[in-house]
Amino acid sequence: MKCPLCNYNSTNLTLKGDAREYWSCEKCCLIFVPPEFFISKKEEIERYLEHNNTLDNEGYVKMFQKKINTINKICSGINTVLDYGCGYEPVLKILLEREGYKTHGYDLNFFPNEDLKKKYDLIISTETFEHIKNPGEELACLIPQIPSKGYLAIMTRFYPSRNGNLCLESFSQWYYKRDPTHIAFYSQKTFSWVADEFRLNICYNNNFDFIIFQRK
Repeated sequence: MKCPLCNYNSTNLTLKGDAREYWSCEKCCLIFVPPEFFISKKEEIERYLEHNNTLDNEGYVKMFQKKINTINKICSGINTVLDYGCGYEPVLKILLEREGYKTHGYDLNFFPNEDLKKKYDLIISTETFEHIKNPGEELACLIPQIPSKGYLAIMTRFYPSRNGNLCLESFSQWYYKRDPTHIAFYSQKTFSWVADEFRLNICYNNNFDFIIFQRK
């Protein structure tokens, strides 16, 4: 089975659980769920609408504000931003606009009409990459829309690891993988592969759920 990130053929069944399978790639260390276990688009959208991802959710807003504070410190010369995977209520887009950034929002299910051929100083994707079926293709489309010295920021929970490698015992009990819409899981090694493959520098990594790349 090919890896949906790097297309490498050598992938291995790592775990069976949650009524599906989890496979891992030897090359980029992505862990992914095979397509036969994907839920329907209708079920996926219904699941997203269950989340209270609104401006009224103080915890949700506070979480985003912390990420924006990091962006303000790490990313210089930012004017235009794309919130990639903004959800049904584009909270991050609104918060970024309050900071003075010219921000556009794109979401495959809720805001699919944004022109993705534009250049953006920063593309930020929060709580989205774990849902993406073909992350390699997505990155290959997104990164050319970032100018030289521009930034790509990804927020997604890194899977449990020990000494840089998957901790299978912790992963088997990990709540994050149980969401049926979560089908791709990343580690520091995975993002190091992304940086090498797409000629990016890693300029921030909190070793938990947020990483910022700068295009060379």
